[in-house]
Amino acid sequence: MIKGVITGDIVGSSNIKTEYRANLLNCLNTMKEELQCVSPFSMELFRGDSFQLMVEDPTAALKVAIMLRAGLIHHTPDKENGMWDARISLGIGQVEFMADSIVTSDGEAFQYSGRQLDTMNKMRLAVKTPWNDVDEELEVSTAFVDDIIKRWSAKQAGMIYLSLKTDSPKKKVAEFIGTSVQNVRNVLSSAREPLIRMYLERYCKIINNHLSKRTI
Repeated sequence: MIKGVITGDIVGSSNIKTEYRANLLNCLNTMKEELQCVSPFSMELFRGDSFQLMVEDPTAALKVAIMLRAGLIHHTPDKENGMWDARISLGIGQVEFMADSIVTSDGEAFQYSGRQLDTMNKMRLAVKTPWNDVDEELEVSTAFVDDIIKRWSAKQAGMIYLSLKTDSPKKKVAEFIGTSVQNVRNVLSSAREPLIRMYLERYCKIINNHLSKRTI
């Protein structure tokens, strides 16, 4: 069965103030519950600053990955040393062995995700699949999207998170947070939300195309 495996670690975790570490853990646990609406997934934390998810729907896994980063950035405390963020590696592929723990499970998706995280250097988002043409197409667009995400403010990231989570019209988003439609439009535009959606839609389409070929 093809799954999406996300392996991530918190950027600059050693610099996070001690008094905010509980906030970080609460943020991750909250997203673990909230993002189930995007796709069911299992999540485990390990080593204090790392996490791994197995996402049931591989076409939704990239959306989960981007929303994890958006949620972290949005919840950065005002007095923190820097913006919270994570390096996230998404692997798409077979899961051949499921253990009681996600981090001790194995398979193509786990191997792609884990190995890629070790070679990401300054990148904070990467995708690896079993298909070379998909990897080649996504390499450049993922680099551009990664650059966009790195530039988000806490406000922009929060608006992106809500917009992607609800997939509601801007009017509904504005009503939910008690602001004007124009403000929502301006913030999402400055955060390049239309480009993020185009990227996610293209990813979903090409992954679906390859999955359908596997079932023929």
